[in-house]
Amino acid sequence: MTLRLGDTAPDFTQESTAGTIHFHEW
Repeated sequence: MTLRLGDTAPDFTQESTAGTIHFHEW
């Protein structure tokens, strides 16, 4: 799936060094 600027990105979580990132909250 290709994401372009202006598209609604699917929500996802990713573990990172800063903790869990929720894409829609970032």
